[in-house]
Amino acid sequence: MNRREAIKRTSMMLGIAASSPIIMSILDGCVPQKELGYIPGFFNEDQAILVADICDKILPKTATPGALDVGVDVFIDHMVGSCLSKEEQAIFTDGLIEVEAESNKLEGKNFGSLSDESKVKVLQILQEKTLDYEYDPHTGGQPFFTKIKELTLLGYFTSEEIMTQHLDYVPIPARLEGCNDLKEGQKLIVGNHV
Repeated sequence: MNRREAIKRTSMMLGIAASSPIIMSILDGCVPQKELGYIPGFFNEDQAILVADICDKILPKTATPGALDVGVDVFIDHMVGSCLSKEEQAIFTDGLIEVEAESNKLEGKNFGSLSDESKVKVLQILQEKTLDYEYDPHTGGQPFFTKIKELTLLGYFTSEEIMTQHLDYVPIPARLEGCNDLKEGQKLIVGNHV
């Protein structure tokens, strides 16, 4: 090997050694962010991701689909933006801020960065706060966590997939027969009972 080849190889090795920490710091900064799969109508993107995360903890996927599998986060975005009053919308946006505040108080991180167990702890703290809430007729009378739980359950159990594939859905029942025992293996019947 001649002198020119040795200098060339040495400078190449030094360049790789010097650039490695820079490359690693750039790659460390590239933390993947959750993708929504839809464009939020009411919430901004960070709020929509937080709503999806909360819904996923309220009704996670088990043997049946979870809240996110049937689009409950999209349903909530639409309901809050289209059906709630300005006061109720403010409760929702303030509630999302409170979720992040409780997360930071608990572990010094945003809700999305917490472990599943810590996320559940934050939601339990919010649930306990609802026990002390006093009814306010001007704001719909319910705290944020009660509202998001109700909308999550409403969106889940009225979704087409859950009603038609996981419940014994009868779109136009012939008659309502109350107080009948379920047969073994029979699903809960839901339908348009008037």
